[in-house]
Amino acid sequence: MVYTRSMMKQKKSAEAKTNNQTWLNLPFDLTLLIMQRMSLKDNIRASVVCKTWHKASVSVRVEDPTPWAMFIPIYKDQYQLYDPSRGKTHIVKFPKIGGLEICYSRDGWLLMHEERSFKDYLFFNPFTHERIEVAWPRMWFISDAIAFSCAPTSSSCVLVSVSDISKTFICIKTYRPTTKKWTTLTLPNQLPLTHKGFRHIVFSNGVFYCLTKIGCLGMFDLYTNSWNVLLEPPPKFFEISDDQCFMTEYQGDVYLVYSHGPNRKPTFLKLDLTNRKWTVKRRLPGLTFYLGFQSAVTTNRDFVDTQRLNVRSLSNVWIKPPINVSNLFKS
Repeated sequence: MVYTRSMMKQKKSAEAKTNNQTWLNLPFDLTLLIMQRMSLKDNIRASVVCKTWHKASVSVRVEDPTPWAMFIPIYKDQYQLYDPSRGKTHIVKFPKIGGLEICYSRDGWLLMHEERSFKDYLFFNPFTHERIEVAWPRMWFISDAIAFSCAPTSSSCVLVSVSDISKTFICIKTYRPTTKKWTTLTLPNQLPLTHKGFRHIVFSNGVFYCLTKIGCLGMFDLYTNSWNVLLEPPPKFFEISDDQCFMTEYQGDVYLVYSHGPNRKPTFLKLDLTNRKWTVKRRLPGLTFYLGFQSAVTTNRDFVDTQRLNVRSLSNVWIKPPINVSNLFKS
């Protein structure tokens, strides 16, 4: 084949154009596919590169729904659901929750028990009023920590109770609402006898994380039925009171939040499982923490309701609303 001078120039021009291509020259559809596979943190970083990347990253970024706050007045057969995104409170009259206390919340469901009994547990959905009784064993003892992995209507839901901690062993019971069967595990205990009970418990990526009042972290793995302990307490843990420390999770990461009051910035800590320690984070861009004693919910929204975040009550809890919540509360 014979190349003319004009053909050679065209070839060199095409080669130069190819060599000068960068990530900024990607087709927009391909850029969208890349942004969809990024984590929220990487998505936010990519959005500041250029206008094209900003448009692509924002268009694929899905915000989590804003959690609602639930308030149960004492001695009243009703409760309040507060929607912070609209600043609206819904009063719900439901006598069947009278005398019940909240002990855990996840995926729009509450785990509750009788006020004077730690044996009569049930799941309750405050948006749909659904109740699911827990088939509690006759011979039982008070749980030091109790939580569940996901909505009790799911076949993968597991309720976990940690109790009967001795010098050498710890008793962990698991319960599946769909089969109503309990399983008892007696595992070697690595917690010190002075652990003083648990302060918080969260479920993340197949593991229940149980934080004790002296900063030790017990970890129960559902898949391996193993119990491991991180003995080193988080930084400045003993400088924070019980009502200023909150544990939460988001997409596989576990966090601690120290709330220092309305006029001071909170302290964020992230669990580093690789190095088995807590690390202090100055900023966590894109994440919002809704703090409560029974549950702390983390979302990727920029909205923060400071008025309700400062509420301190043992009967208050943050809870994720269902997708069709607007149909349930039309008024």
